[in-house]
Amino acid sequence: MTGTIVHSVRHAGPMDTERSSSPADRVWSRLPAGAADALRDGLTPTDLNSLLLDVARARATRVTPARLVERWRDDRFVRPAAADPRRLAQATARLWELLPPSVVGLELSPVTPLGTCSAVAPVDQHRIVSTVRGTEVVSDPTNVLALEAARRRRSGEPRVDLAAAHRVLRGQVFHDPEAYSHFLLFVLVSSAGIEGIYAPSRTCCAAISTGGAPRCPPWRRASRQWRP
Repeated sequence: MTGTIVHSVRHAGPMDTERSSSPADRVWSRLPAGAADALRDGLTPTDLNSLLLDVARARATRVTPARLVERWRDDRFVRPAAADPRRLAQATARLWELLPPSVVGLELSPVTPLGTCSAVAPVDQHRIVSTVRGTEVVSDPTNVLALEAARRRRSGEPRVDLAAAHRVLRGQVFHDPEAYSHFLLFVLVSSAGIEGIYAPSRTCCAAISTGGAPRCPPWRRASRQWRP
């Protein structure tokens, strides 16, 4: 299964593995013995979800309006991007028009199963925004489309060509002041390998480079931050 990102490059290792366990070790050392094993392996997924949801609810009840405004101002994950949504919509619409009818478009969920990236690539989970319900916020739509393509192939479809335009959220810090933790990616995945996505990708990229589709510089810059 091969994917590519139009207006960018399909990554080989977009989010290199980072180990920064010292903060976690400090927290674990303050908890009762066996707490780490219980939370990591001892609880069923359902029990762990119930526990984490209870913790989140308790913490949410202590959030004040003033603290909420402060978080909105300072939290890089929630700040609105500077990209003009009208220009993004125009560019995305043009890309959809350029794709052949055989490519199936999907509107993806904001979340995907926990481990969608780290289970199939050398990606540290710290660079993914994980949730308390056993899911993670989509950070690479190509992995999600590959899962759907695999499901369709197992259902008997001889060939699967999928595309999605999706706003992703990533946990790593971007040092470019014009880059944001969330940005839009337009991605293609084909069960036919690189041959299956080469033609539609070339068509879309050619339209962008020749002015056939509106340019969106903030989207392009953000999507390039993690290239090797």
